[in-house]
Amino acid sequence: MMDTRLQIIETANNFLVERGFNAFSYKSISEKVGVKTSSIHYYFPTKSDLGIAIIQSHRLLLEQWITKSRNKTALEKINSFFKYYKKLVADQKVCIMGALTSDINTLEEPLRQELLSFGEDIVEWVASILNEGHNDRSFKQISNPKEKAKLILSNVMGLVQIARIEKDSKTFDRMVQVILDEFILNNNSK
Repeated sequence: MMDTRLQIIETANNFLVERGFNAFSYKSISEKVGVKTSSIHYYFPTKSDLGIAIIQSHRLLLEQWITKSRNKTALEKINSFFKYYKKLVADQKVCIMGALTSDINTLEEPLRQELLSFGEDIVEWVASILNEGHNDRSFKQISNPKEKAKLILSNVMGLVQIARIEKDSKTFDRMVQVILDEFILNNNSK
């Protein structure tokens, strides 16, 4: 059975990607998990502390994902990246970056910094995939892989939001193909 701290993080994460950071409270979590709000405060004195823990859980998942995909091709890795966002679209959720970014002006500085750092980790990983793809001749040369990675991430975050509004994944799929077509040398992206 999952321990209380992890249940709190998982429940808060679900609320975050479904509603946004400011749209849930410790009371919402306590009702869902079945603990008192004082128990949540024991683990996470502030909501910002909880937000940081959520991001750290996503960072751990990203690290595991990177490790697990180490022996895959660059094309398989980038498709896996897009597959993650496609699942969010299917589940009518947004990514943690998108969810927290919408509340950026109300986040405490430590949480904002954690979010920035996590975003940088994602950008670095995508940039490394782009470099790897260029080196194995499956991707075109990209003059600035880090900037392209940031552009890809922001595009995908926006596409998830649009798909959620439209309640339609077809646009997401078509736009991902447009992104892939920009840098894949042979059109075997499917």
